[in-house]
Amino acid sequence: MRSSIGDLSINRGNMDLYKKTEEFMIDICTKTGKLRDIEHQLNTAGWVKKLKPDADEALLTAAVAHDIERALFGDWKHGSMDSELLTMHQEFSATIVGMFLTKEGASLDFIDRVQHLVHAYEIGGDNDQNVLCDADCLSFFEQKALRQVKNYLKNGRMKEWMKEKLDYMFNTRLKSSEAKRIAKVWYQDAKDELEKM
Repeated sequence: MRSSIGDLSINRGNMDLYKKTEEFMIDICTKTGKLRDIEHQLNTAGWVKKLKPDADEALLTAAVAHDIERALFGDWKHGSMDSELLTMHQEFSATIVGMFLTKEGASLDFIDRVQHLVHAYEIGGDNDQNVLCDADCLSFFEQKALRQVKNYLKNGRMKEWMKEKLDYMFNTRLKSSEAKRIAKVWYQDAKDELEKM
């Protein structure tokens, strides 16, 4: 599987840890039947490359593993916008990816950087955390927004909750004007679909 916006195998040095993490994520998602999750992970890494063409291996590794906890344990937060639940999810994912990278022999500096990035991918922070946050949101809007509008309403979610989720993703989570420009058409399509229901 590859990101819809490009091949992630562009030569950026050796990229061994990225490749091992990608393979691990594909394996987990395949075993747990969460193929859409790996599509999202790969697409997030692809958006990181598009937003920051000189992204280092740690940022790409964080992108492909940012939802590692969800891949292993499911979406127990159920799309919540609650800051405590999002913080817990980030912390669990950062811990798990740190354990994986330790097992793979990554340096402490590399592990610390990946964990630092994953620790704030839901809310952003420094420049690279904001890139990861934007990439995650762009992947959501590109791949999931329309599908989630239909699924959440079908599964009993209130229309107002879904509107709030779309607005939160677009207005709060997206950090850069470039990411908002890219996401705007998908955001509007999802809102239009919501209004039809």
